[in-house]
Amino acid sequence: MGCCQNRDRCCSIWRIVQSSLGIFIGISTAFVFYHNFGNAQAAGWALTSGVFAAAALHLAILIHKKTIHSWYTVLHLRNIQLLAFLLTDISIAVFAWYLFYAAYYKIPMVPVDNSAIVTSVWVFMTAKWTFLVWLFARLAIREKEEYELTSDSDST
Repeated sequence: MGCCQNRDRCCSIWRIVQSSLGIFIGISTAFVFYHNFGNAQAAGWALTSGVFAAAALHLAILIHKKTIHSWYTVLHLRNIQLLAFLLTDISIAVFAWYLFYAAYYKIPMVPVDNSAIVTSVWVFMTAKWTFLVWLFARLAIREKEEYELTSDSDST
């Protein structure tokens, strides 16, 4: 059974903790890369990663509190899911580009101030967070549909 009797509650708390850490790490890394190393590209992608971690946190909290029905319609959630899917695809393409760019021009990982490999790591983190926004929107759609089924059966 695992360490937790209520699997859904543990998973939703884990999503909240994971997303909160993603926000903190993304924003703090953006600050460090920009101010200490002068790597604006890695800083921009780290900040973007933190923003999508915040979006994932928002959805994770709504799923945990079971209040998704009062915030979004199914159409809104499907649009969020579509946008997250497109951004995941774009992020993966940019990730592959940075790796190709670093390999083709033989750009070393160190020094960090102009490293395409370090930037590719943060592009991948952005892809991860956009994928999780897609996944959380999918979970929210399921919860919203379950809520509508139970509220319809209660009203009849």
